[in-house]
Amino acid sequence: MSGENDSEKSEIKTAEELLLAGEACLNAGKFEDAIAIYKEIVKQEPRLPTLAKACNDCGVAYASLKMHEMAINFFNAALNLSAYLMDEGISTCINLGQVYKSLAEDDKAEEYFKRAEQLKREHKRREDEMKRAFSYVD
Repeated sequence: MSGENDSEKSEIKTAEELLLAGEACLNAGKFEDAIAIYKEIVKQEPRLPTLAKACNDCGVAYASLKMHEMAINFFNAALNLSAYLMDEGISTCINLGQVYKSLAEDDKAEEYFKRAEQLKREHKRREDEMKRAFSYVD
């Protein structure tokens, strides 16, 4: 009997494990499966970096299915958590720009592409400052 319980527990995945599974589905073009996994992650109330990445990736899945409104909603959720994204929202802004471009909303597309460029410059500036600071460490 304890064997059944152990196998049930081993099937329960952490949000971080689900994130990897979602990325695998996304990369394989299994967008509906990826969306289901990302929604499961959100239900688990994961750590904020995991939630931010799941929102961005879910937006990518919806955009791939041409479900633009849902994609925009998830990308905006990711941007609200941009402090937790490794690139601070650069790729999310690019993703939003691409969605708006596909909708022929060129002004909004350009706004997000410019925002991505601004974030890239700021990210590089901080990275350069960090490198200079560490160059003094022996």
